[in-house]
Amino acid sequence: MPMHRRAWTAAFCLLLLIGAVPAWAQPARQGAIYAPLYQEAIVDHRGRRMDLTATVYVRNISRKQAITVDSVTLVDGKGKMGTQCVQGKQRLEPLASLRLLPPACPAGTGTPSILIRWSAAQPAPAPLVEVLMMGTAGQQGISLTTQGVPLEPEP
Repeated sequence: MPMHRRAWTAAFCLLLLIGAVPAWAQPARQGAIYAPLYQEAIVDHRGRRMDLTATVYVRNISRKQAITVDSVTLVDGKGKMGTQCVQGKQRLEPLASLRLLPPACPAGTGTPSILIRWSAAQPAPAPLVEVLMMGTAGQQGISLTTQGVPLEPEP
């Protein structure tokens, strides 16, 4: 195959890949992000548990566009919407962040998660949502992070 034909084939494949970006990765005017959080960790083979405290960080990753965090809802492990974690809407300027301490879910409701709904006046990238969980017992400590994922818009 001649060299120029390979170059055109490679360019065509690259264009196909660029056009295949999922809808949630495109700038939008609103969206929802799901982030798991853990309230306990099993730390040995006997099933010993360590309580964890979660901190949720919502970061506006746009350099130009402010976004609004419309709601942050704690969802129990059974999918039941629970407590609102913020009072009212929170505006995040470009590259700004918001820190939240979600309440603990009642025992027996499974592993909770957090649902963040956001909006913007102009199309903007979805915010970055990270959850930091930490716990200590005596001289032992544990920390872990999870990252939120944008949910596909529902019809």
